[in-house]
Amino acid sequence: MLEIIELSDSMLYVESESWQCSFGHGKPVKLGLILETVALNEDMHDDRFIVEAHIIPQPEYIDSEIAEEAMADEDASGVDLICYAYESYGGVPLNIDAVQPAKASCGFSSFVAESSIVPMKAASGEEMEVRRFRDQGEAMRFARDFYAIYASVVFNFIDTVLDNPLRAGETGWDRIRRMAGR
Repeated sequence: MLEIIELSDSMLYVESESWQCSFGHGKPVKLGLILETVALNEDMHDDRFIVEAHIIPQPEYIDSEIAEEAMADEDASGVDLICYAYESYGGVPLNIDAVQPAKASCGFSSFVAESSIVPMKAASGEEMEVRRFRDQGEAMRFARDFYAIYASVVFNFIDTVLDNPLRAGETGWDRIRRMAGR
């Protein structure tokens, strides 16, 4: 069963008991997904918002040192810990449209929110199709009603997702390992 938590007006956190990765020793690390709407500063297009997705450890699997940092100023709740870990340490970026390519999902998704599909360059320089929204409300509705529900597909091939290199010369495995204190 999915648990969806609204972290802010622009961010959702989604987790499932079955989402996890294993490092080959010790307990597996359970994972969650941050879905964040991001405004693009482009005057040429009507659709100015996209949804970014990042994988992070679930709160009970976040390293105790990170949890202590989060609680340094106040008594942090699970939501505060999620936000702190994500904002301070990042997550493993994920092309959430890989769940179902943007054009392939147009039939169902048009009932969820108005969006358009446009090509964009990824950080890797690779061109990919990205779904763009007119406003943040539409983007958040799509994130909750479509991406959150279909995200389970990604966790069926989590090993492949975590194998991908990140900008800092590490892999998703390295980032999750560091955030989970493994």
